[in-house]
Amino acid sequence: MEGMNTIVIGSLNTDLVATGIKKFPKPGEHVYGKELVIGPAGKSRNIADMIARLMPKDSVSMVGRTVKDSYGLWKPPVDSLVEAGVNIDYIVMTESNDKLPGIALIPVDTSGNNQIIVLPGVSDDFSTSDIDQASPVFDEVSENNGTLVLTLECPLVTAIHAVKLANKKGLKVMFDPGGLQKDMAIDELIKSGIYLIKPNEHETKILTGIDVVDFKSAKQAGDLLKQKGVQNVLITVGEKGAYLFTDTNKLHIPIPSIKAGSEKDETGCGDQTMATLCAFAGSKTLEQATKLAIAAGTLQFYRLGIKPIILEDLENFNQ
Repeated sequence: MEGMNTIVIGSLNTDLVATGIKKFPKPGEHVYGKELVIGPAGKSRNIADMIARLMPKDSVSMVGRTVKDSYGLWKPPVDSLVEAGVNIDYIVMTESNDKLPGIALIPVDTSGNNQIIVLPGVSDDFSTSDIDQASPVFDEVSENNGTLVLTLECPLVTAIHAVKLANKKGLKVMFDPGGLQKDMAIDELIKSGIYLIKPNEHETKILTGIDVVDFKSAKQAGDLLKQKGVQNVLITVGEKGAYLFTDTNKLHIPIPSIKAGSEKDETGCGDQTMATLCAFAGSKTLEQATKLAIAAGTLQFYRLGIKPIILEDLENFNQ
């Protein structure tokens, strides 16, 4: 599929990752790690970067907001998007003020488990007017029967506005509810025209009140989300794979067997899954795209930090 066909909206963060921690500290406890890794992040930024590496050049545009802070923390996410071939014309970049770009503090233990503290910074100022200013790219993507991809790492009112504009323009909306908090009232967003939602089991519990422990409970949650108006539901469950519910399919998709080293890091696995799903959903069936997405997320787990999967990595899983 040639031409601009994917818009990703949301946050551009910089990750400050502490690796090699033997155990997470208790309150007041002092522990040592191995090294500090500074890199580009933000769920939406990650997804835009990852989609671009799986699609033809000039396919993906990022819409968001950052600030050129005096520490230079704004540069890693923006520079990495440019490197990946993502269009950044509709990222609002304000001059340095009293706010910082989005920052994520992430300790990672030696088993690959992490904790994440997100400081949204200027991402909280990402507004409906920023979406309106990006209307030309919505028009371009509409001409190519394209997709809007979003997460919840942006103000809810902005996300709803973007989804409504996408539906007006005839775009498919792919929604990863990463960033969801228990006190968020997102029913309006859920009901605003979502082609596919991809929650993990924790987000599914918040959205539906259902603990996903097996196929039956996953189907109950999927049915509830579909009753709210979502067309397709993909619930990811870590090492157990994922459950896909469409009008024609109700499937459990396990993770593939992958030969990998001892390094493990769950950072970015969900983003990689979402990105791969979005990259292939237009050219493959949802079942085929999901199998590739779960394979990509599994491959990402065996990489320290976020190192996006490329087409060559997926050759053995191409259906």
